[in-house]
Amino acid sequence: MLKQRLITAAILIPLVVWALLALSTESLSYGLGLVALLAAWEWLQLMGFKQKYQLALVMVAMLLTGYLALFYLPIKVLLAVTLLIWFSASIIILLFAHKPLPENLLNLFKTPLFVVIIATVVLTGFVASARYLHSFPEQGPALLLFVLVSVWLADTGGYFAGKRFGKHKLAKEISPNKTWEGVAGALVLSGVFATGFYLLVLESSLSLISWLFLTALTVLISIVGDLFESVFKRCFNVKDSGQLLPGHGGILDRIDSLLAAVPVFTVAVLLMGAY
Repeated sequence: MLKQRLITAAILIPLVVWALLALSTESLSYGLGLVALLAAWEWLQLMGFKQKYQLALVMVAMLLTGYLALFYLPIKVLLAVTLLIWFSASIIILLFAHKPLPENLLNLFKTPLFVVIIATVVLTGFVASARYLHSFPEQGPALLLFVLVSVWLADTGGYFAGKRFGKHKLAKEISPNKTWEGVAGALVLSGVFATGFYLLVLESSLSLISWLFLTALTVLISIVGDLFESVFKRCFNVKDSGQLLPGHGGILDRIDSLLAAVPVFTVAVLLMGAY
């Protein structure tokens, strides 16, 4: 499994880095849209849409809604709605990290219309915020790459720190393997990368402490994104969202953390005057 993960990562990471740094924002948008569509397809299958005509109809509705939102809603409105989703998700995870979801909330997470709405908003918000961040003059592509690498390193640091030192469960009712020691490992490794990025790449008036705070916030919300997908998977008794990426599961499994991290980072950058 680890060998498969490494091979897949070795292929995908250079491709993603090239796309972020070499493509225009408009060209990158097509790639982001494709990723979102694949994730939407997996999300719908995860929740029980098995027949192809059902999948196709719902996908068309989601695609049309996302397109209209991306091109006709102000970016600030999209970001605000997306942040509301992640704020609500954070509250749910904090409240039910160590106890089962109540029956009414469990039924809500199993309601097809609710899941389709959440998926549409989350995926559209991810594409919109990634496009917006990438479009920042001069350092936009580097900032988007920073978010991705920070989350990837956080995932790596969390995995190895959790396996080596993990004792205290982070959210045993949602994802039993995650630990607070893993969170510490994620913050440390991403913090080291953030320091190097600040000293060598970033052009901003932010202090190093502020930049590290911004990075830590991004990493923590990325963990919320991961756990939020786990809530859905536990509701539908599914382990992986798909098998498209060998050793990694599905597309949704790979971007669940980024779905939360990219919008929150983008808004925080603007609010803190980092750019």
